[in-house]
Amino acid sequence: MVRYNIYNKGSEKLFKDIMAKYNVSEVIARIMVNRDVPYEKMGEYISPDINKLYNPYLLKDAEPAAKLVKQAIQDDKKIRIIGDYDIDGVMSTYILVHSLRSLGARVDYQIPNRIEDGYGLNVNIIKRAIDEGVELIITCDNGVSAISEIELARENGIDVIVTDHHELMSEDGGEVLPNANYLINPKRNGDKYPFKKLCGAVVAWKFITVLLEMCGRIPHIDKDAKYMTFRVDESYDLLQNETFAPVMQYIEYAAFATIGDVMELSDENRIIVKYGLALLSHSRNKGLKSLIDNKLPDTEYISSYHIGFILGPCINASGRLDSADKSLRLLLSEDINEINSAVQTLISLNEKRQIMTEKAVDKAVETVQESMMDDKVLVIYIPKLHESVAGIVAGRIREKFFKPSIVLCDGEECVKGSARSIDNYNMYEELNKCKDLFIKFGGHPMAAGMSLVRENVSLLRERLNTDCNLTDEDFVDLRIIDMTLELDYITIDMIEELELLEPFGVGNKKPLFAKKNAMIRSIRRIGNNKYFKIEFKAGNKGVTGLYFQDADKLEQDIIDKFGADEFNKAMRGVDNNISVTVMYYPQINEFNGNRSVQIVLSDVVL
Repeated sequence: MVRYNIYNKGSEKLFKDIMAKYNVSEVIARIMVNRDVPYEKMGEYISPDINKLYNPYLLKDAEPAAKLVKQAIQDDKKIRIIGDYDIDGVMSTYILVHSLRSLGARVDYQIPNRIEDGYGLNVNIIKRAIDEGVELIITCDNGVSAISEIELARENGIDVIVTDHHELMSEDGGEVLPNANYLINPKRNGDKYPFKKLCGAVVAWKFITVLLEMCGRIPHIDKDAKYMTFRVDESYDLLQNETFAPVMQYIEYAAFATIGDVMELSDENRIIVKYGLALLSHSRNKGLKSLIDNKLPDTEYISSYHIGFILGPCINASGRLDSADKSLRLLLSEDINEINSAVQTLISLNEKRQIMTEKAVDKAVETVQESMMDDKVLVIYIPKLHESVAGIVAGRIREKFFKPSIVLCDGEECVKGSARSIDNYNMYEELNKCKDLFIKFGGHPMAAGMSLVRENVSLLRERLNTDCNLTDEDFVDLRIIDMTLELDYITIDMIEELELLEPFGVGNKKPLFAKKNAMIRSIRRIGNNKYFKIEFKAGNKGVTGLYFQDADKLEQDIIDKFGADEFNKAMRGVDNNISVTVMYYPQINEFNGNRSVQIVLSDVVL
C-alpha cells in the first residue's frame, strides 16, 4: 500500500536565511531542510569538496597490505585478483588490475562464473591458483566469508589480501574473520575509517591509493590527517593537480560501482559520485566511451539514473548470462574492433536479460498472489528460473508488494537465490539467524545472496515468517512529497538549479513534487501502448507528463470516476472535465535542438 505525506519542516525565516547565505531558490532551500542537511553543511551538500576525500591510511591493514604487494611486485611474484561478477566486482577488479599493471606487477585476474563457480572464492578457484603457481591473491568485493577457501590458500603457501565491504560474519558477538594476511574492510571492529558505507570498488581504490603513494607515484599523504591531503586551500584541487592523476583517474569507476551497487549517496560517497560522474561524461576509457556513445548518443551529462538503468545493466548482463570477463575486457581493451564487438555483445545480452526478467516477474507475482499474500517475508521458489535474474526479480517483487523478498531457483548443485529488503527489515541479520539452513550466504541489510539445499526452502520461509516482527505499518510504502508546486511555476532554469541536489539515489532521494486538481488536456498511448503521455493545463500553456506505470489500470480508474465519454474526449484532445492529483519530478526534454519542460509522473491519484 502506498501513502503520501507532505514535509512540514522549517520556517519561512529559515528558508530566507538559506536563500540569502547560499544563493539558492526557496525550492532548493526547502528540499535541503527536508533532507535534514545541517545548516552549516549546506554549502558542502550543494558543492561537495573533492579535497574532503578521507585518508586511505585510516583503513585498518591498508598500509601493511600495500607493503606486502609492493614487495611482491619487486620480487616478480605472480599476483591474481579475484573479483565478483556484478558491477561492483567488475569495477573493483579493473581498478586493481590496471593500477598494478601500471606498477609493473605480474598480475592476472579471475572473475567467478555465476553458474559454475558461484559468488566469490571457492575451492576450485583456490586449487586453480595453486596449480598455476599464484603467490598472492587479492580479493575485491568478496572474501570476508571465505573462511575455508582462504585457509586452503594459506596452507599451500599463497598470501591473501582481502578487500571487501560486505557485512562481517559474527559468532557470540565477535567477528569471524578469514585467516588472510590482511583484511581491508571499513566495517571491521577497530577500523578508524570515518565512513563505513563504501562499495567494494571504493575500498579497492583506497587500497591502491596507499600502494601508489608508497611506490612514489603520487605525492606524500599525511598518515595522521583526516583527509587524503591536509592541504584544503582553495587553490589546491585533487582533480586539477596532475600529480594525483595516477589515482584520481579511477574515481569514475568508483562512482559507477557506488551507484551500481546501490550504496547510500551521503558523506564521502556523494563526493565520489558527484565528481566521478563529471569525469565519466567525458571518459577516456575507450570501452566505456563506446558503450556510452551507443546507449546515450545525445547525452551530454551522465547521471546516476543512466548508470542505474541504462549503462549499469549492460555491464551486469555479461556476468548474469555469460561471463563478466566480457565486461572487464571492455574496460581493459585498447583495440577498437574488440571494443565495438564487446559493446554489441553486452547490449544484446542485456536485451535478452530484460525479456527473461519480465517473464520471471510475471511468474513470481502469480506465485505470491496464489499462496503468499499473508506472508510477511516473501520466499519464492521458481525451480527453472535462471539464477542470474533472481536478484532483479526479488527487487521487482519487493517494489510491487513492499515486503522483504527472496527469490530462489535451482542452481547446478543446490538452490540459489537473492534477497531484497525494505527499510525496517535488516535482511543480513535475519538471514544470519537462519544460517544453519544455508550452505553459504552473505550481503547487506538491504540485499543478500544465498545457497541452500532444496529441503530447506520451506523451512526458510517458515522460520523467517515465524520470527518476523514486522507490523502492518511497516508494509506501507510511505512516500514523502517535498512540496506542492504549480505546473506553470516550473521553468528550465528551475530544473537546472535542481541539479545542485544531485546525485540522487539511496540516501538522497530525488525530490517529489505534487499538484492537486491538475486539469488534463489530452491523453495518448506511447511505448507500444504500455504507457501514457498526458498533456496538462498550466496557465496559458501546457505541460507534458510521462506516465511509465500501468496505463491500463489508470485508464480504468479514470473511466470509473469520470466516465468513458470524458476519457474518450481526453484521448481525442478536446475539452474534458478530468482533474487528478499528480506526483512528479520535472525534467528538460531536448528534441531537435529545442528544450522544453516536461514532468515524469511517479503517481496519478484520482
